[in-house]
Amino acid sequence: MSRSGAGPEQRRQASEADATATTFLAREHQHIRYNPLQDEWVLVSAHRMKRPWQGQVEPSLLKTVSRHDPHNPLCPGATRANGEVNPQYDGTFLFENDFPALQPDAPNPGPSDHPLFQAEAARGVCKVLCFHPWSDITLPLMSVPEIRAVVDVWASVTEELGAQYPWVQIFENKGAMMGCSNPHPHCQVWASSFLPDIAQREERSQRAYQNQHGEPLLMEYGRQELLRKERLVLTSEHWLVLVPFWAVWPFQTLLLPRRHVRRLPELTPAERDDLAFIMKKLLTKYDNLFETSFPYTMGWHGAPTGSEAEANWDHWQLHAHYYPPLLRSATVRKFMVGYEMLAQAQRDLTPEQMSSSCSGLSRVLVAVATALVSASSSCPQAWGPPGVQYGQPGRSMTLCCPGVTAGAPVSWFRDGETRLLQGPDSGLGHELVLALADSTDEGTYICRTLDGALGGMVTLQLGYPPARPIVSCRAADYENFSCTWSPSQVSGLPTRYLTSYRKKTVPGADGQRVSPSTGPWPCPQDPPGATRCVVHGAEFWSQYRINVTEVNPLGASTRLLDVSLQSILRPDPPQGLQVESVPGYPRRLRASWMYPASWPRQPHFLLKFRLQYRPVQHPAWSMVEPAGLEEVITDAVAGLPHAVRVSARDFLDAGTWSAWSPEAWGTPSTGPLPKEIPAGGKLYTQPEENPQADSPAPPRPSLLPDPRPLDHRDPLEQMAILASLGIFSFLGLVAGALALGLWLRLKPDGKEGSQKPGFLAPMIPVDKLPGAPSL
Repeated sequence: MSRSGAGPEQRRQASEADATATTFLAREHQHIRYNPLQDEWVLVSAHRMKRPWQGQVEPSLLKTVSRHDPHNPLCPGATRANGEVNPQYDGTFLFENDFPALQPDAPNPGPSDHPLFQAEAARGVCKVLCFHPWSDITLPLMSVPEIRAVVDVWASVTEELGAQYPWVQIFENKGAMMGCSNPHPHCQVWASSFLPDIAQREERSQRAYQNQHGEPLLMEYGRQELLRKERLVLTSEHWLVLVPFWAVWPFQTLLLPRRHVRRLPELTPAERDDLAFIMKKLLTKYDNLFETSFPYTMGWHGAPTGSEAEANWDHWQLHAHYYPPLLRSATVRKFMVGYEMLAQAQRDLTPEQMSSSCSGLSRVLVAVATALVSASSSCPQAWGPPGVQYGQPGRSMTLCCPGVTAGAPVSWFRDGETRLLQGPDSGLGHELVLALADSTDEGTYICRTLDGALGGMVTLQLGYPPARPIVSCRAADYENFSCTWSPSQVSGLPTRYLTSYRKKTVPGADGQRVSPSTGPWPCPQDPPGATRCVVHGAEFWSQYRINVTEVNPLGASTRLLDVSLQSILRPDPPQGLQVESVPGYPRRLRASWMYPASWPRQPHFLLKFRLQYRPVQHPAWSMVEPAGLEEVITDAVAGLPHAVRVSARDFLDAGTWSAWSPEAWGTPSTGPLPKEIPAGGKLYTQPEENPQADSPAPPRPSLLPDPRPLDHRDPLEQMAILASLGIFSFLGLVAGALALGLWLRLKPDGKEGSQKPGFLAPMIPVDKLPGAPSL
C-alpha cells in the first residue's frame, strides 16, 4: 500500500510502527542515553564506526624523551621561569605554578549594572605536582609504591587547600594531544573560591537523588554495574573501574571506591594502596590498547570543602573521570565539534563495546607485566625467590615480617648480629622502615615476636627500575623475521621480557584506511627465556609494530618499534664458498658458492652477490659483482695466496647486504697449460676428491702485511708487451716517413717560384707523360 498520499501524522505513525517492529540493538541503532550525574543526554551512534576514515590523522605519538633535561623547568635541579631552582628531588615535588590561572589576591570586579553583564570575584591558588624525577616515565611505568606516594600528596594537598577554598580540582593532562606542553610526568591542582559549573551540576544531581532514593547516586550505580557486568573494566578489593553507561569519549572510564568516601583525605592506607595498584593496571591497559603512550585528561571530584566542609555532604561519592581522546587508533582522535558544540554530546562506540575492548587486554603485553611487578600492599611482595624484597637505592624501604599477622609488634635484627634495629614499641607493627636505603642495607633481616620466637627472615636486594630496552629486528628471508633486545641500563634485579607484535594499519589503494587486523599476537622467544623472538609468516609488503617490555620487581618499561619486512631484510651470508686455481693460468682463480640455507629460492625472490678478493699479505680488497653463483678472477697475483669472501642481497635491492661469508683461500696455478681441454671448454680442473694421505699439507701463508709493492711481472706478459711495443714502433716509423715525403713534395723551390700545385694535383705534370698531345 502506498503512503505517498498520507498526511504528516499518518507518516509519523507508520514510521514509528516500522521502528517498533525492528529489534533494537544498541551496537547497531542510534539512541540517546541519560547522564544522571551531570543531568545531560548523549547521542550514541555506534553504526558510524563502519564508515571509512578520511579525516585528520595525528602524528605518531612515539617520541623519544631524555631522562633528564637541565632546561626542562620540571626536572630536578632545573631553573624555572621565575628564577627559582628546583631541588634534587627523588620522589614527588609540589610547587606553586609560575603562571597561575587563579591568584589569591585578585580584586573584586564590583556590582553589575545590568543582569546580562554579570561578573564576580574569582580567587584561588594553582600548584604543580611532579610525579617522578625522570622525564621519560609515566604513571603506568612507575612502580606501585611510587604511585602510592602520588596518591598521598593528592590527599594532603586537598586537605591543605580545602581548609580555605570550597573546591580543589586535581587534574592531569597527559600527552600533546591533550594540550600538555611538557612531557615530564606531572599534574596540576587548582583551588578556587567558587564552585565550578560541572561541580555544581554534580552537586545538584547527587543531592536530588539522595533526597529521592535515600542513598548516594554513585553508590547505587556502582552496585548496579557489579550486578550487570556489562561495562566493568577492572575490579579490586576497594575500587571499581567501569565505562559509564552515559560515556561521551570513546574510551572514557569512571573510577569509584566501593566504600562510601566523600574526599581523598578520607581514604584508608589499604584503600590508597589499592588505588595505586588499580590505577597502574588501568593506565597500562590504556597504553596497550593502541600500543602507545595513551593521552587523556583525568581529574578527581569530591565533596566541596572550605568553610562548609563540615556540612552534610553524605550524598557525595568520591570519583575520578578519565577522558581519553583516541577513537580508532593511536593517530585517529575524536573531535568535539559541530553537533557536540551546538547541540549535545555524541559518541560512535557504545560503552559496552569499549569495555569489552579494554578489559580483554590483560591477556597480553604490558598488562601481563602489571601482574608481575609490585603488589598493592605497602610491603612489596616477593618477585622471584621466596623471602626476597626489592628496593631502589636512595629510596625509603618497608620490610614486612612474613610469618606474623599484619600489625603485630616484632623486633628486627640483622642476620648474624645481636644489635636491635627496631623494637616492638616502635608503633610500626610488623614493618621495618629503612630510610634512604643504600648498598650497606642489603642483606638478610630477622624478625622475632614478643616471646622471642622467629617470625621470619627477609632478604633485601637493591636495584633500579627497568629502562626502555634496545631493540633491533632483522629478516633473513621474505617470510619470517626476528627481533633481539638488550637492556639499556643494568638494573641489578631479576628481569623478564614480554614480547608481542601486531600488523599496523596502512593506507588502502583508494586512499581510505584499512581496518587494522586483529592482534596483538605474542612474539615467541626462541628459545624460551632468550633475548630473541621470531615472527613467522610475515607479509613482505606489510608493516609491523614490535613491543618489548622489560619487567623487574620495581616496574616495567616498554619499547615500541615499527618495522617493515622489506627494510629489515638482510640475508644470511652465502655458504660453501670454494676457491680453486685454473691450471696453466697463473693470474686466474675460480670462486663458487651456494645460496644460504635460510633463503627459500623462488623464481621471483632471487639474490644478487658481490665478491671481494685480495692477496692475503695486502689489506686492500678488490670487488666485483658476479652474475651467478661463480666468478673467475682474472687479475690475481701469480704465486701469492688470495683471500676471497662473498655477501648477498635481495635482487630488487630490498633491505641491506648480508654479512660477509667466512673467507676462503686459494693460490693461482703455476703449472703449465694442460694439454687437453676438459669437456665444455673449461680451462680449470676440479680439485682432487681424495688427496694422498702422505702428501704434506702446504704451509699456511703468513698474514703479516708485506711492505713490498705487488710484482705483476710474468714472462708471457712481458713477451706480449715487447711484441706490442715493436709493432707500434714500426707503424710509427712508417707513418713518419710518409708524412716527411709528403711535406718535401709540397715545399716550394724558392721565394719567386711558381705557385705550388693544389693538394690534389698530380705529382707528375701531364705534359711530361709519354704520348701526351701537344696543345
